[in-house]
Amino acid sequence: MEQCYIDVLNNNFQFNNFLQIVDYYLMNFNLLENNSKYNFECKYGCLEFHKKNNSNIIVHEIYINEMYRNKGLCKEFLKYLIDNSITKHQIIIQSVLSKILYYFLLRFEHNGYKFYLKKQGFYCGKISLKNN
Repeated sequence: MEQCYIDVLNNNFQFNNFLQIVDYYLMNFNLLENNSKYNFECKYGCLEFHKKNNSNIIVHEIYINEMYRNKGLCKEFLKYLIDNSITKHQIIIQSVLSKILYYFLLRFEHNGYKFYLKKQGFYCGKISLKNN
């Protein structure tokens, strides 16, 4: 990866874009400690993952800098995360504080998957006729 900053002691990482963050997180997922939060930053914003166990990918925070909003970055991040991890891990989006993100996740669909609101957050699952 080009120009990434990694401060492992403080779980702080600096990358060029969200896709690099996903690649790094997935590549090192099994090496990262359980019950820890990992904050990743790039010029577009930041992502925070909460790793509770080896089966769930929990996105605890998605923040996109104001000047990059409405550019489709969140959509591309979610598509990339689904395409690269859904067959191995359950994806959960937590801490949805924005109404815009909340309604976006309710409408989002990609390659036969969508997000379903449950008690612990938005779970990514296959689209089924009975859930529509």
